[in-house]
Amino acid sequence: MKSVDKKKVKKPIKKKPFLKPKKEKVLIVAQEFKFAKLLSGNEKTTRDRVLKSLKKWLSSCFSKNYVFKEDDFIRVWKGLFYAVWMSDKPLIQEDLCESISHILDLFPNDQFKYAMMMTKVGFKVLGTEWYGIDQHRIDKFLMLVRRYLRGSFRCLSRKDWDSDACIAYANMLSSEDGVLAVKTPFYARNGISMILHIIECFLEELAKISKGKIPEECLTELLDPFIKQICIGEQHEVYTASRQLLTDLLKQSDLGLKYAGATQAWKNMGCPDGGPDAFELISDEEAEEDAKDYSTTNGPLDPRAGRVNVTLEPLPVPAQLVAQRIRQYMKKSASKAYKRANTCLQRFEKLSQDDYPLKIRLEEMELPLPKGNTRKSAVNLKLLEKSLVVGSDELALRGLSRKHRKRLLAKSRAGLSIMEDIPDIQTDENKEEKESTKPEDKVKSRKRKNKDAAAKPDKKPKLELKDVKKETNKKVNKKNKENELVDKSKSKVKTNKKDNVLVNKKENKNKSNEKTKAESKNDVKSDKKQPVAKTEKKEKKLNKKEEKIPVKTKSFAKAEKKVNVETPKKVKFVLKNNCMQGTVDYYKSIRQSPSIPFDSSKKPAKTNLKPSTPSPINPFFKKKLRLK
Repeated sequence: MKSVDKKKVKKPIKKKPFLKPKKEKVLIVAQEFKFAKLLSGNEKTTRDRVLKSLKKWLSSCFSKNYVFKEDDFIRVWKGLFYAVWMSDKPLIQEDLCESISHILDLFPNDQFKYAMMMTKVGFKVLGTEWYGIDQHRIDKFLMLVRRYLRGSFRCLSRKDWDSDACIAYANMLSSEDGVLAVKTPFYARNGISMILHIIECFLEELAKISKGKIPEECLTELLDPFIKQICIGEQHEVYTASRQLLTDLLKQSDLGLKYAGATQAWKNMGCPDGGPDAFELISDEEAEEDAKDYSTTNGPLDPRAGRVNVTLEPLPVPAQLVAQRIRQYMKKSASKAYKRANTCLQRFEKLSQDDYPLKIRLEEMELPLPKGNTRKSAVNLKLLEKSLVVGSDELALRGLSRKHRKRLLAKSRAGLSIMEDIPDIQTDENKEEKESTKPEDKVKSRKRKNKDAAAKPDKKPKLELKDVKKETNKKVNKKNKENELVDKSKSKVKTNKKDNVLVNKKENKNKSNEKTKAESKNDVKSDKKQPVAKTEKKEKKLNKKEEKIPVKTKSFAKAEKKVNVETPKKVKFVLKNNCMQGTVDYYKSIRQSPSIPFDSSKKPAKTNLKPSTPSPINPFFKKKLRLK
């Protein structure tokens, strides 16, 4: 039998089906990129048109129940950020910020989680781009943060302040990626000012939207991120701002508002004894009727703040619930955080017992004045008077000479006033000239000057050799003339006896004069023979002659009072050298300089401009060659 050839049967390979991406997802991503590109355009009309089309596109996506992710909202928010960046003029900026906040109103109640995702992504994008915002654009972005926070509260009000919705909102803010996380996220480290602005606006915007009608449980849930910051927070600026938020909440309670009115009245009356607690609240029926007429429903609206009531209703203060939440988080807090959390806890516990915790302490108001030392205060007052006198004296000494100024400064620093001596000093020189003619005054002035010279033995007046020689020559000439007269008279006096007596007297005088002549001649000869290097002998002779000859010396300070005179260092500013050289002088100096001869016809060898490079050759250009 023939064997049957069994053909090898190949098994069919199962190919994996090629999964094409959904067309809807691709289209949505492409549309998001297109929106981001057009929103950051230059023209305002295109930006407004694209923003309207974005709102329509979002509403169509909600109707189709499209599942959004954070990346989708990030793309959209990049475009919105640059739309605000490109917008100019305040009214246009306000309108744009208000229209961006109204995007959150498009989210239905069923898709509340996507609304929270949108708010989270908005704060995230603003936090990442906050560092690049300059001082000229920061105001409009702060307004955008405020309006966007208000829009997120409108989402909660549409849910009728549901506790689950408030918990989701608080978790969105205080999560690891949230803006108010315990440990600030990486993207928000450069945007702390934005976080502080959110904390500052939180209660105001909540009061605008809720109008004071919010349940206490929901309010405690919304305050949960701030309580966490106080008890566990790491960023100093954030937990101090959140602590201030809780104190503001205490101030707007019923007890806080009453006490604020009492303190204002107490201050207006001049802070009398007893403090603000001594005042009683009197009900005025007319004022209450006016307050009812001026209610928040019929009150005026502020167009610049987004058509919101001017007067804000105070929020309820859940003191007991907040105290319980603080106790819950205090178990995890460190030592420093425990102290600040404990102070907040004590305040809210007091408020729960109908006792306002932020009262002015009477102990601080009624403290007695500290008993000071009267002697020390008197000494300090004297020192201050002396310093003022010295300052006034120094101003008065500006027009005087240097020597006069030194003398008077020494007197003023000793504690004596010099205002009386200043007009006398200016007339001293004139008086001395007039009094020099009287012989009695001359004697008195000499005696006074000799006393001053004796008081200051170290400082001797210095006389030059020329002055001494001149004085001695004058004396010699006078004596020679007298001798000649005496010789003539001798011949005539022999006849008369009376004349003889006179002659005898004159002879005695002549003998004394001859002795002085001999002494003066010897001195002059010795001065001529002495060399210039031998100064010691000259000084000794000069000192002897100085004792005989009265020298005029001015003593400007008393010898009895030794005062350290310290004059300030003087600096002379020569302003004549700080002048610009004129163009004519400059040209003259160039022409006259031998090293640089001036020649107007010369031209520079190389230009200061860059050399012009030829343009590159175009390969597609065909030049027609003309051949002969």
